[in-house]
Amino acid sequence: MVAKLYVSYVADFIAVVLMIWQLFRMRNLPAQKGPLKQYFLRFSLVVFIISILHLLGSYAALQMGGMSAEDYGKLYDPNEPWVWVVAAAYIIDIFLTTVFLYMWISFLSWSLFEDRDFIRRKFWLGFTPLIISAVVTGVAIPMALLSEQGFVFYVVAVVVFFIIRILYFLFGLWLLREYKRQNGYLRFFNPWVFFIPVFAGFILQDVFELGFSALGATLGLVLIYSSITDEQNYMDYRTEFYTMKFVGYLKKLIDKKRYEPWSAMVFTLNSAGEMQKFSGLLKKQLPKNCEPILHGDHEIVVLTSVNERGPLSMVIEDVKAVAEVEADCCLRKKTETAVEFMERVL
Repeated sequence: MVAKLYVSYVADFIAVVLMIWQLFRMRNLPAQKGPLKQYFLRFSLVVFIISILHLLGSYAALQMGGMSAEDYGKLYDPNEPWVWVVAAAYIIDIFLTTVFLYMWISFLSWSLFEDRDFIRRKFWLGFTPLIISAVVTGVAIPMALLSEQGFVFYVVAVVVFFIIRILYFLFGLWLLREYKRQNGYLRFFNPWVFFIPVFAGFILQDVFELGFSALGATLGLVLIYSSITDEQNYMDYRTEFYTMKFVGYLKKLIDKKRYEPWSAMVFTLNSAGEMQKFSGLLKKQLPKNCEPILHGDHEIVVLTSVNERGPLSMVIEDVKAVAEVEADCCLRKKTETAVEFMERVL
């Protein structure tokens, strides 16, 4: 058990270091990504506290010579300070993990469906598990150390938390399934890099008594952040349009049958100096599922999945109504592949 605790201690230490790096890393997000930065700042702070609690709990258990789950029931001495630390760290950690998963579901609702209030409307599904877990947390810690019956309640609390976490996991998977059913492939958002390490961390801790829960949550947060912010590598920071590097990324999606352009709109400005102002106007007029790509210093090619001229002409007229710009559109030929079409218009 002492060996397991040392492994857990090292894992928790790595989690703390990674979270400090993540907090500094977020400073590089552009100002336009303010809401995303706020969400991940809250995520990071919660996981940072979880990591600190894990580290403290592992240290306390080592000071007691190593304890297994079977040993907890023998320790009813409220005068032993390390026992209090272990019990408090463990149960508060599970509560904060529940909060973390709730925040993940709220983030999914916002990032996938642009709905900040979804979870609030689903009150009994969203908030009730948090309310139950908060009450259980306050009662479970002292009861765990006062009597054998109190320890039984402590064990029941751990089981309740486990069930709540599973419910949140399943709810998160349901949200992802609904999005994929309605919108298809998730670009720059790989949920599995979050789910796999977080779930693996829970299993290693709850089943094998290895304290990897904090490290799993940390890795999940760091990797999903990297997945989302990877889009910045393909964007021009002034206009927030894609650069020509993005064309290579789209070709990879085409090879995987995850992207299929059928038309393009081309907007040409008189000079490059007008680009930043025009970008704001164009973004307001473009519908979803369009790929605005900077082609040179004063031309924008917008790839779309529309296969008729009518809708494209309407968008072009709307843009011309608010900006002086030359514009045209073209459709993909029946004999052209998606890659050949992109190479023609770009």
